[in-house]
Amino acid sequence: MKFLFAYLLSLLTMAVHAKSNLCDVLQLPNCHGVTKQLRRNAFQSAPTSSTASNLNPANTSFDKGLGVEALGQANNPILYGLISGTGKMGGALISGSPDNGFFGNRVPELPEEITKRTEEKHQFKNQKLTLALAGKLVSQKNLGLDAGLILKRHSELKKVNYGLGISGRIWLLHFGASAYQDDFFIDYTRTIRDGTGSTYAQLYEEDSASERFVVTTYTVGTRFSNFAVDYGLIKSKLDFYGTPTDIALLSASVYYKDLLLSFASRKETSAQTIFVEGELDRAKEKSATYLGLQYSLNQHMIMGANYNYFLLKELSLTLTLFI
Repeated sequence: MKFLFAYLLSLLTMAVHAKSNLCDVLQLPNCHGVTKQLRRNAFQSAPTSSTASNLNPANTSFDKGLGVEALGQANNPILYGLISGTGKMGGALISGSPDNGFFGNRVPELPEEITKRTEEKHQFKNQKLTLALAGKLVSQKNLGLDAGLILKRHSELKKVNYGLGISGRIWLLHFGASAYQDDFFIDYTRTIRDGTGSTYAQLYEEDSASERFVVTTYTVGTRFSNFAVDYGLIKSKLDFYGTPTDIALLSASVYYKDLLLSFASRKETSAQTIFVEGELDRAKEKSATYLGLQYSLNQHMIMGANYNYFLLKELSLTLTLFI
């Protein structure tokens, strides 16, 4: 693990001192600002590089230089992403994971916990740190192939999970796939069951629940000029639920000058109870919508706003800096 973090640090150092690319030399307007969010082989319509990298490490940005992403929502901790590339390699260090958010997998939560945090608009606390590393295997005009490695560390369980991903393009077709191990952890001693006065530890006669499982993701899409559209699947199967979890994402992004507009819909099939319109909803079929808007202040700074990024019908703000 220490070796991988040392590798990322060396990658960041190389990127900061890398020579300027053609976009920087010629000052081409379509190479800067919001268009940086679209420059990857697959899942180009993802709102940020961190979002794309979390689902598939091969989506990590290769842009030369260093990027810092910050995502903030009122009364919640700021999430960050440190992104860097050398042109042929890329790395991303991301706080947290998109679990139980719009672009993430579904993991178990107790009904009382999801009710409380939804009412208070608190993000799901996944206690994970993600490291993604990627490299270009093939880079031609109408053909590309990238591969990536992802590591996710759960601070409560003190375990590191691994995974692999690929992304590619064949002319107008863009595609990606990944598979990685993941964990969830629930502390039964902290939650009082509604109407009982007792904890879940007393009900189940154990202090906690945890499980290691496998997540697979698939994306396919295309891009025409300033418009990108993708269809994605996130699939997992947990013994805790007893049935598979399938999440389908349809996302699109379009940019005009310094503006980038993103839209996505989410269709989820899972056994997880959620809190909707003031009451618990145990329906297996769930749906949601996401909206995002980003604006390039200059070549080195992007500001943005998101609606429903954390599946709380909330407003969150993003700030991206390029060095």
